[in-house]
Amino acid sequence: MHRDTLMSTSDAVLLFDAGAGQAQGSRRFQEDRYVLIRPGRFPADTEDTLAYFSIYDGQFVARLQPLILAPSDLQCSGSGLVSEHATQNLHNLLAQRPELKKGEYAQAIKGALADEDALLLESFKYEYAKPAISGSTVALCLINLTQGELVCSNLGDSHVILAERDPKTEMPYHIRRLTQAHKPDTPDEQARIKEAGGTVEVRSGVPRLGSLNMSRALGDLQYKKPVNTVQEEDWIPGARRASSSSMPIRGDFLSNDPYTSRRTLRAGRRYLLVIVSDGVSDRTDDAGLIQHVMELSMRGMRASEIAQKVASDAARHPRSDNASCIVIMVDGQRS
Repeated sequence: MHRDTLMSTSDAVLLFDAGAGQAQGSRRFQEDRYVLIRPGRFPADTEDTLAYFSIYDGQFVARLQPLILAPSDLQCSGSGLVSEHATQNLHNLLAQRPELKKGEYAQAIKGALADEDALLLESFKYEYAKPAISGSTVALCLINLTQGELVCSNLGDSHVILAERDPKTEMPYHIRRLTQAHKPDTPDEQARIKEAGGTVEVRSGVPRLGSLNMSRALGDLQYKKPVNTVQEEDWIPGARRASSSSMPIRGDFLSNDPYTSRRTLRAGRRYLLVIVSDGVSDRTDDAGLIQHVMELSMRGMRASEIAQKVASDAARHPRSDNASCIVIMVDGQRS
């Protein structure tokens, strides 16, 4: 079975195949985005071979007071602003982080996410209000093929699932989720939000932070400082500025601090990674998804074909969400 295998004799593991697929579902707009950066193309100054894969699931929630919003903001066609911005910028910000060269990948990813929000804040201050009312989840994988190191991070409810593949049968085993859902009603998140000065409310049976059913994401700056610490006239040119004492001291209700996990990929084993937006993960359990992906692979389908089928199948359901899937197969040099 042919694959675009990319390898170096100095690398512990190699990328056997990778591909992505998307489907719009019942939504009016396609708000998901994805990035695939294959070995040798990640824009970092490092001797190690790196690959990068990510999914961004956008959302648009017009919660700011109408005074802040121009008519064009209220009529915004879809919520792909932040997911598109992250698609263009996050991997470059990550490549520029000083921690990356030191191999401190978790800190580099955390810093890059903060840098991305800082860029969005600049856009909000000087260009338009959309970064305050648009946001995106994140699920990403950075793979150091030379060292056999896998680092995965997420914000929100997009996820990464890892499995090992049996060298003889290709059947998956040791299936585990490497990400964590960030929901406002979990005890830790509820306590963090309360400490920051925010509240969690239940609307139509769903715990929410404002209008969001998640507690960590990029963008949605109306739930983050400094935007959540000032009155709306502070952001309107020429308006009277409220005194700093008129508003309470607040933290970030919505956090950009990711959940991160690290795994060592061994030279004698084979692996399957699947990254999905909630349009896929809400339709199936992790084990069923991994089994389905490997069954399709054993029929001779490429990673891109498999990812597209997974997304398309999830989007066929009534009232379906945008669906995105990335399928990655990694083989150890001695597998």
